[in-house]
Amino acid sequence: MSTAWFFDCDGTLVEFTAPYDEIFCDTCAAVGVARDDARSLFESYNDAFFDAFGAFHPEPYREGMAGALAAAGLDVDVDAASLAASLCETEAAATTVREGTRATLDALADDGVALGVLTNGVAAQQRRKLTRHGLFDLFDAYVPSYEVGAHKPDPEPFAVARDRLPADEHVYVGDSRDHDVVPAREAGFRAVHVDHDADPGVVTVRDPGAVGDLFVR
Repeated sequence: MSTAWFFDCDGTLVEFTAPYDEIFCDTCAAVGVARDDARSLFESYNDAFFDAFGAFHPEPYREGMAGALAAAGLDVDVDAASLAASLCETEAAATTVREGTRATLDALADDGVALGVLTNGVAAQQRRKLTRHGLFDLFDAYVPSYEVGAHKPDPEPFAVARDRLPADEHVYVGDSRDHDVVPAREAGFRAVHVDHDADPGVVTVRDPGAVGDLFVR
């Protein structure tokens, strides 16, 4: 039986090493904006970014920075495009991959499993994060929501993923119940929830009847 596994990117394959507001402040500081001024920009940036992101604007990071600068009215000697470029680089640099992730991907590939990434995000930025950690080339398919024209939990990205890697069984691995687990299950995928607060070495199941499914495939 053929199997294809798709993985979420942020929070699953890669994780941020600091809270995002700190990453944002580091970005601004790198181009000469005072940290106190940067903190005043963050909420306005988020609002403008997610408005642009939801509308599939081609430059949501730049739109976010433009909205933040306009809302704050700061007199800073830097433009939105420069801030956006700095944020994209700082965001990628502030990611890490948990121990065992690469080994799991290699083991699945060795077993003949097709591998894909299905992620909400701007295609180039998500690729940058995965490439930084040497992960991008491990995958047979790359499905960023920006290329699909729909963000999870919309079912369309999952339909596109199925088409990219046809298989008898599809599995999706992600850290968000609302954006990953629930829509994946509704799309016919076996859903695996990555819970970073879970106890190491403990597998949680719904009831004893589900135990057999872990071992009998």
